[in-house]
Amino acid sequence: MLGPLELPLYPSCYDCLAWSADGELAIAAGEHIQILTPKNPAARAEHDSSQALNNWHSTRFRVNVFTNNEWPTIYPQNRDNFSLGAEQSLSTVVALGWSPPGLAKYRRCVLAVLTSNLLLSLYEPVGSQGKWTRLTIVNSLLRDHFKSSVQDDALGLRKSNIRSFAWSAPLKLPVAGHAAATYSVPPVESRWGFHLLSLANDDNDIVFLRAQRSSTEPSSYTAEVLSVTPLQDLDIYPQIHPSSIFATTLKSKTKILSMSWGPWLFATGKKQKNFVTGNLAVVYGTKLKAIQLDVDLASLSQGTSPESHAASVVSSKENTSICHPDLDAYQVKGPLKWLHKEDSKNIYLAAGSFAGLLLLSLPEVSDRAKESGSKQIHLQEFPFYETVEEEADDGPRHLEPITAMVMTSDTESQAVLHLATAGGYTAAKTFDEGIEDSLSVVPWKRQFDDMREKYDFDRDLGGLAVARVWGMASYDGMSAVATTVHPGDMIEYRTAAEERLTIIIYAPDEAQPEAGTSPTPSNNLAEKREAALGYILHSVDEDEERPLSSKILYATACSAIVESDNKEIRSQAHKVLVRLATVTGADLNEELSKCSASKTTIASKPGEELDGAGAQIFERCEICDAGIAWYSNQEAQCAEGHVFVRCSLTSLAIQDPGSSKLCSSCGREYLNEDGIDTSESELQSSCRMLFDAFDTCIYCNGKFRA
Repeated sequence: MLGPLELPLYPSCYDCLAWSADGELAIAAGEHIQILTPKNPAARAEHDSSQALNNWHSTRFRVNVFTNNEWPTIYPQNRDNFSLGAEQSLSTVVALGWSPPGLAKYRRCVLAVLTSNLLLSLYEPVGSQGKWTRLTIVNSLLRDHFKSSVQDDALGLRKSNIRSFAWSAPLKLPVAGHAAATYSVPPVESRWGFHLLSLANDDNDIVFLRAQRSSTEPSSYTAEVLSVTPLQDLDIYPQIHPSSIFATTLKSKTKILSMSWGPWLFATGKKQKNFVTGNLAVVYGTKLKAIQLDVDLASLSQGTSPESHAASVVSSKENTSICHPDLDAYQVKGPLKWLHKEDSKNIYLAAGSFAGLLLLSLPEVSDRAKESGSKQIHLQEFPFYETVEEEADDGPRHLEPITAMVMTSDTESQAVLHLATAGGYTAAKTFDEGIEDSLSVVPWKRQFDDMREKYDFDRDLGGLAVARVWGMASYDGMSAVATTVHPGDMIEYRTAAEERLTIIIYAPDEAQPEAGTSPTPSNNLAEKREAALGYILHSVDEDEERPLSSKILYATACSAIVESDNKEIRSQAHKVLVRLATVTGADLNEELSKCSASKTTIASKPGEELDGAGAQIFERCEICDAGIAWYSNQEAQCAEGHVFVRCSLTSLAIQDPGSSKLCSSCGREYLNEDGIDTSESELQSSCRMLFDAFDTCIYCNGKFRA
C-alpha cells in the first residue's frame, strides 16, 4: 500500500501535492489535476496488491477550460495593469489546496485550484459518478466587491486577479453546556466550524473571505468578503536607492506569492471571551509579513450575511510585532509552515531563505489578552550544507531555496518538519525541547537516493543524475513526497510519453492503519445508535411547533422496540406512539403493548389499517402495496416477501435504490434526502433536518457518498 507510486505525468508547479482530511491526494499536473483516493480493503482484495498503484482509485480532470462568462475576454491594458503572461498562458495549475472538512457536500473537503490565468476555482465531485466539476470562480466575487469603490476598469482587473491563497484551520465555536438536553447535538459551527479563505490579489491586497455552501443551490457556493488589508511597503528592497527608476519598477512588480495560516488563539479576558485571533504569514517579495485577523464569534454566528456590520465582526491589520527585526537581513522565499502543539507554550513559524531554514518562535498569547511589550520572539537560522550530516561551518553550502515543506510526526509522536529543495537537498527538523539542535536526515532519504541511483545506473550517467522534490503533503501521520529524476550533465529532452512522477509515501509507524482503511469502529456503537434514537424521539418534546415527520417518528419508535434495551428510550417511544395515536387516530395498541418487552417484533399491518386512519405513518411496499413488518433494523420485508434495506438513521425502508447514499467507510446505507420525491415535502424536510445534525455515519463517523 505504501510503496512508491509512479505516475505518467509531470508537475506544473512546486508544492504540487495536497492531501485532504478525507484521504484524497491531489496532484498538480499541468492542465490537469490527478486525484488519488485509497481503496477500501474489499476493493484492494480484487487486484494485485503488490502493485502499489492498484490500491488507489485514480481520477484525472482538466481545469483549464473556461467559458466566456467564467473568464471574459480582457483587452490589452496599460503595462501596470495588464499581465501578458496570464492572458497568453495555457491556464496550467500553479497552486492547489484542500479546504478543511465540512464545506463540501456530505461534509467533505473542497479543492481550490489556482491556474496561471490568475483564476481561483472550487471543485468537488458531482453526481452519482463522482465527476469533478468546477462550481465557483472566486474572482467574480472580488470583482463585485471592488466594483463600487474602484471606478477604473484597469485597476479593477488587478483587484480581481488572484496571485495566492490559503485556507485557514476551521474556526469552531466553543460547545456550550447541554446539561438539560441529554440527546442534544452540537451545532454545525461547533462540529465543523467556519471556513475562512485568504487571498492575495494583483494589487497586493490581503482579502479574507468566509466560504459557505449555498442553501438554495446545493451545487454552488457563496462567499462574502470579511476584511481587506492592503500591503504597501516602501522599503521592500532597502538595498536599492528608493528614488531610482529600478526601485520604482520593482515595487510595482512585487507580489505576494506564498501565505500560510497560523493557529486560532482565543482571548483569555472575560470581556473578550468571544474574540479569537489568527495570524496569516505571507511572503511579500522577499520579506516575511504577518496579518492579524480578529473575529467576534458571537456576531459572526448570528447570521450568514454580516456585510452590514463587518467592521464589528472581523477586523484585520498588519502585525508588525510578529516579525523579528533581524529578518530584514534575509531574503525569504518558498512555502511557510506553522507549528502549534497543545502542550507547548510556543508557536513556531518556519520559512525558507535562499540557503537555509528560518525558524521563528513566538509565545502563545492572544494579542487581545496580552500586555504591551510582553512578546518575545526568537529567530534561528539553520544553514543548508551539501551534506546534511556536515557539522563544520566552513562546509560547502547548498544555495537553493526550499520548494516543499510538510509537518508530520515521528514514531514518538513528536512534530517533525520535512523540507526539500529543487536540487534534491532534504532535511528534517524535530520540534522538541532541544529546538536549537541542527537539521537531521529525513526518514525517507534511502528511498529517495535509491530512486536516483537506479535512474543513474539505467542510463549510465556516472553518478550525475539529479533528483528533484516538487511537493510534500501529510495525512494521518503519513507523508507523501513528489519527486522526479533528471540527467545532470546534459540538456534534457523529454516527450509527454516519457513524463514520470514518483510519489514516495512514508509512514513512521508500520503498525499504523493504511490510508483508505475503514475507521476502527468504536466499542460503544450501541450508544451512538441510541443517541440518534433518543434525539429523534425527544424532538417531540423540544420542538412542539415543528416536529419531525410522523412517518419517521413511528419508524424510530418501532426501531426502539425491536432494538433498544434502554428503558428511557423505550419509555420515550411509548410517549411518541401515544401522541401519534392521539393525533392521527391510528390503531397502535400492538406497538404500545410491546414497549415494555425486550427486543420483540411487530407484524405488518393488514390492508384495512393501511387504508384507515393514520395510514400516512405506516410503510407499505411500493411493489405490491402490502404492509411491511418490523423484525430488524437493518432489513425490511413486506407481507408478500419483498426485501429492502432500512436507513441506518431514520429506520425507513429504502425501496428506491436511487434514493440512498452509502457510508464510504463501512458501507451502511442511508436515505438520501435529495432523492426523496418532492411530493413528500414533510418527509424531505425532516430528513434534511436530521442529516444536518447527523452528517456522518452514526456507526463509524465515515463520510457519505452518493
